Amino acid sequence: MAERIRERKGRLRILIADDSRDAWEQIGAWILERWPDAELYTALTPEEAVIQAIDSRIENLLLDLDFGAQRASGVEIARKVLKARAKDKPLRTRVLFRTVHAGDPGYLHQIEKLITDERHKPDVWGFLDKGAIPKRLAQNAVEQVFMYELSFVDIFNQQLKASPSRELSNLEFTVLIYLCLGVTNDGVAWLIGASRQSVERIVTALYRKMRVPSRVEARKGVPALLESRTRLCYEAITRGFINPHLLREEDTALRKKVRKAQPSFDRLYVDRSWLDGEG
Repeated sequence: MAERIRERKGRLRILIADDSRDAWEQIGAWILERWPDAELYTALTPEEAVIQAIDSRIENLLLDLDFGAQRASGVEIARKVLKARAKDKPLRTRVLFRTVHAGDPGYLHQIEKLITDERHKPDVWGFLDKGAIPKRLAQNAVEQVFMYELSFVDIFNQQLKASPSRELSNLEFTVLIYLCLGVTNDGVAWLIGASRQSVERIVTALYRKMRVPSRVEARKGVPALLESRTRLCYEAITRGFINPHLLREEDTALRKKVRKAQPSFDRLYVDRSWLDGEG
């Protein structure tokens, strides 16, 4: 079970979820220095965080974004909590994300998708770079989001504006995710409601924008050293456009979409073992 650091009747009840004890001890100390009567809870795993937030009805969530490749992200923690309390209207949810991957396009995309979801989005939210962040800035963010209920988004907006993913349109980014999930051109065409030829043009644009070598200069009949689509996925992952958390969440969403839409068997073959998997 998650550890409860301090229990007092205070104005602030905050859940700090981070897989690093040093990280939550530091931010916890900063919070208690400013608000000695704050009531703090901690969770070292996403599973503990979800249980703590729901069972203890904690409104203020301070979430790390990365709990490791094999675990859910901070965005997924927030989404699960928000879905679980969707009918509990009086209970507000205020989320402050912290990360050392502040400029990672994949995480920025995940957060952007969460905060624009009209069904399940935080009432108030903020974003902090967990690197060399001044104590005062962290305390101000906690105060602004959790006490005054004003979103703390300047850092997020700056990172989003400077993100290399801004070179891609929303459609191109969507197609890039599908390609990294292994979806075929025909599958992408069905998913986005376009022709195969349109998808091929989008993929060609992705090769150009992601600077993936093409075979244009190769002599006819000479085999290529690099396979373009695999190289595209490699570039997307190593440059931070895609991360394991984003892939896992999008794979789950893809399963749900395919189950709901059910492409005709003569239009697309769908592997049942994948479709019936988790998600």
